[in-house]
Amino acid sequence: MDNPNILTPPEINIKGKRGGFWKQLSMLVLGTTVSLVLTFGTAQIIEKSQRANDRRLTALMVMSNIESFARELDTAWVQAAGADTAVAWLLNIPKDSLDEMDKEELLPIIAKAKSVGSLTYDKTTENIFSNNIDTWKNMGNFQFIDMVGSCFSLIRICEERWNGFQQELDDIFNRIAAHPDQYEGSTTWAKIARDPGMRQKMLMIHNLRKWACYEAEYLRYCNKKNMAAVDITEQELMAFMEKRQQEIVIDQPEPIYKDITIPKINPDSLLHY
Repeated sequence: MDNPNILTPPEINIKGKRGGFWKQLSMLVLGTTVSLVLTFGTAQIIEKSQRANDRRLTALMVMSNIESFARELDTAWVQAAGADTAVAWLLNIPKDSLDEMDKEELLPIIAKAKSVGSLTYDKTTENIFSNNIDTWKNMGNFQFIDMVGSCFSLIRICEERWNGFQQELDDIFNRIAAHPDQYEGSTTWAKIARDPGMRQKMLMIHNLRKWACYEAEYLRYCNKKNMAAVDITEQELMAFMEKRQQEIVIDQPEPIYKDITIPKINPDSLLHY
């Protein structure tokens, strides 16, 4: 009869294997769980950091666009000083004396007096901001959204008003030049310089320049608020603009229009179609 105090080896092995299996399984599950947590946690941190960087880049692009347009306004009102000067001279000449001036003397002055130039506004950055506006809303930064929207609205108004003023000057000039017999004066150019509508419009150039100067400064004032809203310094913005404006140098010369040639179409070739 077998000794009851002795356990058979198979029983010991089975219990040992079962204990080891569950321990290994537990470690495997724990390791997998930790790995997943680390993977997804790291991915979320990276994604969150990337979104923050994207928002900051968009903010810098938006504010640099506003500053760029303010500089365009600066250039416009400074360059329009020539028109302002020509107007001051032209309107100080008696109307009868204008009739005695020849075309070579009067036309360049009129051309200068009626030219304030034009403004160009690139809406690309505004569109990028508008397409990502939900990102800013989710952050709850409504002040930044409102201020940037106001800046873009003002920029469009400035562009339309300045360019519209230039168009009105051109329309008066072209209308008189096309039908000079309908206006007073001995020559077409004297008629343009004497026309009440043209003179009134020219008188507005000085105030137009002052208005453009003010709007440039007001845009910068608003942009300072934009910087404060997203914690960006003026130095950082200027550095970004300088880098953005740097020319990209490549190993290829720029194409020259006059060097481009394409063969002319042979009229006889049409007979084959």
